[in-house]
Amino acid sequence: WKPRGVECTTDRRQRRNIIDALGALPGVSDRIFPVGRLDVDSTGLILLTNDGTMVNKLLRASEQKQKEYLVSTDRRATDAQVRQLASGVVITTVAQRDGRSKSLTAPT
Repeated sequence: WKPRGVECTTDRRQRRNIIDALGALPGVSDRIFPVGRLDVDSTGLILLTNDGTMVNKLLRASEQKQKEYLVSTDRRATDAQVRQLASGVVITTVAQRDGRSKSLTAPT
């Protein structure tokens, strides 16, 4: 279960990364990969695997895998809000690669 404040990254340079949050895993010597991501402020189940190839096949955009998310809210959405979400949302996130950060924005 991923607690709030933990980042779903295997980059140990990132403070509060998921690998350090797991702590020691007795008997596990393979590299571990999270299957998917949850935002830092989110909590929930994260599947872990030692098969990085499988993770890439599931998550790479080029694989065009359909994803479904289950979200709980503290209040019921109005019909207008449901229509707005169904028409798509714009997601902005920060991608990090090779020590550099880049803001990415994409419609869904």
